[in-house]
Amino acid sequence: MSPDAERKRELLQVWLAQRAIFQLPFHAGGSPDAAMILADLRTRLPRIQESVYILVQRSAPTIPLYIGRATNPLSRWQSHLKGHRNGLPRYARWTAFFEQPLDLFVVPVCEMYGPPIPFFPVTAGAVESQLISLGQDAYPGLLNREGVGR
Repeated sequence: MSPDAERKRELLQVWLAQRAIFQLPFHAGGSPDAAMILADLRTRLPRIQESVYILVQRSAPTIPLYIGRATNPLSRWQSHLKGHRNGLPRYARWTAFFEQPLDLFVVPVCEMYGPPIPFFPVTAGAVESQLISLGQDAYPGLLNREGVGR
């Protein structure tokens, strides 16, 4: 773990707390029902827009599990859930996390008024990169890594 993990955890927690209105219940725990998760996301995301999303454990403290961005978060999560259901190797580690209740932050780019790391850019790509960097240094269980191609 990074020697400044505590400071990075704090930056991440503050950024998420300031965006609590974008936190959605995602999964109650147990075997995921992709159709139900997607139907629920459809009702909670009536306006599809470019966003940064953060999958987190519902239990406190909020621990990020996966961070990404998408022009259409609903479509992206459809792809993630399909990959998990089909047993794609890159989703193998996700199974353990689905056993617990999960939430999903979906923060529209137009609502990102400040960066996770002070004085850094506030573009979608920059915020995603900052969040992944903070997450991987502060929480060893993060499911993705900075700089990994899609």
